[in-house]
Amino acid sequence: MKVECIAFSEGQNAKTYVTIEERMKPLLVSMKLFGIYFDPKQDDNTSGQLQNGRKRIPTRILAFIGHRQYCYMVLLLLWINFFRVIVGIFPPNETLPFRVLNMSWYLQCTLNVSVMVFSCQKLSQLRSFYNYWDSLYKHNVTNQIGCGFKCPVKYLMFATSGGWVLFFINIAAAFTILFGNLSTSKDFLDDMLQPFPEETWAVALQIILHVISSGAWVFPVIFLAVISRIIKDQFFIFRRILSKQIQEAGDHIPHCLPELRSRYMQLCEAVIIINRTFKWILGTSFFLQVFMACFNLYQMINRPQEMFTLFANSFWLGSGALIIILLTRSSSDVHEAAHSLLEDIFHTGTKNATTELLGQLNLFVSSLTGRSTGFTVVDFFVIKKEFLLTMAGLFITYFFLLLQFKI
Repeated sequence: MKVECIAFSEGQNAKTYVTIEERMKPLLVSMKLFGIYFDPKQDDNTSGQLQNGRKRIPTRILAFIGHRQYCYMVLLLLWINFFRVIVGIFPPNETLPFRVLNMSWYLQCTLNVSVMVFSCQKLSQLRSFYNYWDSLYKHNVTNQIGCGFKCPVKYLMFATSGGWVLFFINIAAAFTILFGNLSTSKDFLDDMLQPFPEETWAVALQIILHVISSGAWVFPVIFLAVISRIIKDQFFIFRRILSKQIQEAGDHIPHCLPELRSRYMQLCEAVIIINRTFKWILGTSFFLQVFMACFNLYQMINRPQEMFTLFANSFWLGSGALIIILLTRSSSDVHEAAHSLLEDIFHTGTKNATTELLGQLNLFVSSLTGRSTGFTVVDFFVIKKEFLLTMAGLFITYFFLLLQFKI
């Protein structure tokens, strides 16, 4: 008995296919504004078109036209600012805890930009993921078995809008503390500008750096969450098609099992490729966000603060916790979706199965029960749902230690 694979309406052929990069355009444009993202191929094409035009543009001017150069300049500026903040820690005084917290936040933002710019430049990372993903979903067989590419447009728009909301709240809180004529405003401004004097040019430069850093703090996390959601949805599409084929096959192995297994393995390979970028974002985010959240909690419990400053610290503490939860949940969802097919595979019938189909079934089971598929923290471990409980236990324990012993 043979069960034919059915093509569903969500499949697209190569002529009408819209690339994953094009579908994510609202988010990628937002990232480009802050110098976090660029397309090296687009810059190369722009340079070639300008050079081949009627008026030849001088090489020095042409070098600064591409968005790649803008990202490099932003990255250089952020690293210079980070070293400026390190110098500003000295000499230590009663505001040292805030300066350490400020330094950690700028380090987080700078590392986020460094990872994204390096990933955009290195063709084996983001560019390789885009090409691999598009080649998989342009393929006719992928569409014929009903596993066409579906992009969660509503989630993408919601996530991008949420990133902008968090960005503007962070900017508004910082501006209010700096220029709100609060009792802590002058000390806060002095610590932010160290070791520079409190002059107009220094304040203007600090505002620009804080705006760029705020975008670098938020949007790489949104980027990871959106990619995770897209990958998770595709794994669940595979599961839905596989479950339907198993039910229709009855006691037999579905005829299209080899095609499903092949496409599933290619989707797992896409996760491995994008993990080359995400493992560094996850590693630096978990380490620094946990450190800043604990340090901020210490400040709130052990240092007297006026109402607005307490509110601002609560916002930053909550934002750090939100980022940790979003990163953990998004990454663990990919792992769960990738291994969700195992339950359906166990219900596959084997009556009158050929040697080839039995081999395909065994390979499918081996891939689902073998190495874990998902995003890692610098290749140390795959993020699963249990990791969120570990993080929650860490914060709860630290919170009660602070309350009990006033450390």
